[in-house]
Amino acid sequence: MTEPELLNACVGPDLDSTTALACLKELKEQCLYLHFDGARYCFKKDPNVTLLVEQEADMVARDERTVRQKIQEMLEERLDGAREAIVWPAQSGDITDKEATFFIAYLPLEFAGKSKAMRETQARELLEKCGEKPRSYRNGLALAIPAAEQVEILRRSVRYLVAIERLSGKAKQLNLTDEQRGQLREREATERAAVESAFMRLYLEVWFPRAEEGGIGIDAVSLGGRSLQTTLGDKKTAPVHKRVMELITEVQKRVHRSLTPVKLVEGFNLGCGPSPRPGIATASVVEGLYSFLGYPRLTSPSAVAETVRKGVQEKRFGYISGPIPELGEDGKYKVPHTRVRFGVSMSADEVDLDSGFLMIPDAIPQPPAIEAPPQPPDGETPAERPDTEQPPQPEPSQTPHGGQQWWNCRQG
Repeated sequence: MTEPELLNACVGPDLDSTTALACLKELKEQCLYLHFDGARYCFKKDPNVTLLVEQEADMVARDERTVRQKIQEMLEERLDGAREAIVWPAQSGDITDKEATFFIAYLPLEFAGKSKAMRETQARELLEKCGEKPRSYRNGLALAIPAAEQVEILRRSVRYLVAIERLSGKAKQLNLTDEQRGQLREREATERAAVESAFMRLYLEVWFPRAEEGGIGIDAVSLGGRSLQTTLGDKKTAPVHKRVMELITEVQKRVHRSLTPVKLVEGFNLGCGPSPRPGIATASVVEGLYSFLGYPRLTSPSAVAETVRKGVQEKRFGYISGPIPELGEDGKYKVPHTRVRFGVSMSADEVDLDSGFLMIPDAIPQPPAIEAPPQPPDGETPAERPDTEQPPQPEPSQTPHGGQQWWNCRQG
């Protein structure tokens, strides 16, 4: 029987065509003896590929490590090779603490199945320590938390996907017909769509460390009722990392892509605050931003270089590269004033975050004053001074064409 014939027989006042087509789709996926050759449906005594898929999926389920490894590989592919994304750290030492940049650790699926107390304990361990040592760059780390309701959906879809891939690999051995191969491809497309849908919703909650009395607390942010602009679009794989970055930078704004010079000046007490300082090394600025909780979180240290560029142009501070200069008794740094960049245009590439130094305007050395030429006493002209010599006047014949006029022009 063809699909139009089925609809003509079923559709009526109590059953619309949309519902009938949805039921037919479910029957194709669940009935073990319902066959479809691309035009007609019929029941046969031989099972269709649905039974083969179910049997193979049961075998895959017995080896959960295969499914876990497959999901991990797929997640790594959907992180677009972002070096700041760390996949499934088993312990705190798996999260690097050697670089001042912002990292996101994507926690494994098993984390979603733990109790609230166990989850918070493990999260604090990851945020507070790196192995046996206290973590240095605490302000440069966040944890992406898997959603419990999506974990089982993802596992099931990947389990069926692995089963279909195995069946497709031994299609000749199983003597699959062209009709059955087509059914496999259709089922594979369905499971892949389910996988991408689960990945799109898997990591929509992020935990940040926050300072609390006696230790570190957890600042949890989630999407809530909002929506993300980053969607699947024309891509075949879910943009997991881009969605997480949009969540924490654009929606919840816990991490920033830039920092204003005023925030830098106020945050590090450059010439202001209870303990004002006349200058600070750019390396100390980067170290502080990524170490101390409560400071603005930046996506990358390059944002600091851009802040320095703006601050120099706006005359918030001066910039110099090289060894840390010595502060003189007059409150000025002992460096040539010509080396200090202040109130000028410069590019962020010119800022050396390793050897740069910032100084407040009052601590910038001033150029030496230019002494004015001595003035003659009042009432005395230069011609009356005995030590004043008049320049020799050349003879007209010794000058070039129009000689006297040319000299007078020079005198003027």
